[in-house]
Amino acid sequence: MGTPALDIKRIHDENIVLRNILEGTATATGEHFFRALVENLAKTIQTHSAWVTEYVPAKRQLHALAFWSDGQVYENFFIDVDGTPCQKVIESTDIIHYPDNVLRLYPQNATFKEFRARSYLGIPLLDNAGRVLGNLAVFDTRPMPREPQLLVVFRIFAARASAELQRLHAEDKLRKSEETFRRIIETTGEGFVLMDEDMTISRANEAFCRMIGYGLSDIVGRSPMDFATQDFRQFLTVNRENLFAEQHKEFEGRLLSKAGREIPVRIYGDILKDDLGKTIGYMNFVSDLTLQKRSLVLAGEVQRSLMPQSSPKLKGYDIAGKTLSCDEIGGDYFDYWVAPNKSRDAITIVVGDVTGHGAEAALLMTTARAIFRMKALQMDDMAEIINAMNRQLVLDVHDTGRFMTLFCLRLETWDKGAQWIRAGHTPALLYQPDQDRFAELKGEGLALGVDADYRYQVQRSREIAAGHIIALGTDGIWETFDRNGRPYGMRRFRNVIRRNAHKGATAILEAVYADVQRFAYGTKQEDDISLVIVKAVPDQAPPPLDWSI
Repeated sequence: MGTPALDIKRIHDENIVLRNILEGTATATGEHFFRALVENLAKTIQTHSAWVTEYVPAKRQLHALAFWSDGQVYENFFIDVDGTPCQKVIESTDIIHYPDNVLRLYPQNATFKEFRARSYLGIPLLDNAGRVLGNLAVFDTRPMPREPQLLVVFRIFAARASAELQRLHAEDKLRKSEETFRRIIETTGEGFVLMDEDMTISRANEAFCRMIGYGLSDIVGRSPMDFATQDFRQFLTVNRENLFAEQHKEFEGRLLSKAGREIPVRIYGDILKDDLGKTIGYMNFVSDLTLQKRSLVLAGEVQRSLMPQSSPKLKGYDIAGKTLSCDEIGGDYFDYWVAPNKSRDAITIVVGDVTGHGAEAALLMTTARAIFRMKALQMDDMAEIINAMNRQLVLDVHDTGRFMTLFCLRLETWDKGAQWIRAGHTPALLYQPDQDRFAELKGEGLALGVDADYRYQVQRSREIAAGHIIALGTDGIWETFDRNGRPYGMRRFRNVIRRNAHKGATAILEAVYADVQRFAYGTKQEDDISLVIVKAVPDQAPPPLDWSI
């Protein structure tokens, strides 16, 4: 009489099956889960042994996560998959069932020989994409009939094992990713700051701590506002919504170190999201620009030393000028010229704007200034000076695509009119308060550095009466934008001049700059801004002049 077949009547009650799965594995995860799973599987279908494995394709091996056999649990060992029924499970990605005589089919299988196995049932563990993760299998010393309910139960256990294995893989992947991320952050030379949605710093690396001179405990839990200069804090406050709405962002600012030193920085930021696309924080890499800016700061100091250091004195006129670069150095240019060997009763005022800004524009601006002054020493005719200047710039900017716009104004005490040349520049404004009227000092004129053969012509105006104001500016004024993207505009510029027309030239000049600053509150200056204000005043004896070059 043969060995009785496996008694599977218990598994016909699905409630019992589900209860065994839940009670046996509900509170377990990882290794404990797999131990509980194979034990409960074997007990539920009453088999001699059960195991769950993870497939290692590179080695053609199965890594036993848990092996339950006759009341004992074994873990963490490897078996070669070739020559076993598990090989067929892995390669077919389907259930393999040998109801009886499995040892005859696999006579070399040591495990089957040791336990005198008769039957085998195996099922692949697949991920959501259908890739093989491992297998779940049982064998018994009795025959295992082809019972449909047995396969249903088996699939339930396999689905539970697959879900846990996928969870562990995802957890391991996340752990490795976090470890890689942590090593990158800790070893990079750039500062790193991680913030939550309330702009509270939750993490910072050693490089950032060194940069600002604070310990990690002094940084975590605080806001970046606490380490920003006043201007940068204003920028962050005003632009917070826009900055944190952009997936990728890059901007510059200045931080304050613990010692009180201002640190120029460039920040590369990104939004950190979870798998569902929900924002969970903001990560920012912070580069210290101190060394990079140092040479630019020195160059800026040299450039500013070339600009007029005081307002000129000319009988019948009040004059004031100012330039404000958007970077350490810029491409705007203004100058006053009084020929040292000529009468001091005339002055030439020049305002120019080189394409672009930064180092290249600054170099061209310095070149233009030198050319203008050299030509002004050699000749007196304004048109000849500008024509000669243009010819030289064409040679200097050849094939670079750069050029320079310029407005050149000459005032003379014996002639109350004005003479000017407009070389592609925005016309200067003439405001006549007695008529509340603005006029533009126009005239044909190509930008400098474009055509060596172009000939510039001098334009002339009627008398500039006392109280009249001439404003020579660059487009950085009216093309300044507020945080909503609206331009400052020429109308607002004119209104500031109108409201302050009763004041002196310096006061009018500062009123314009102050209004532009208010308008652009919280935004980064994107272009250089230069302005010269000339106000005609009643004649009075000027003080002695000393215009050395």
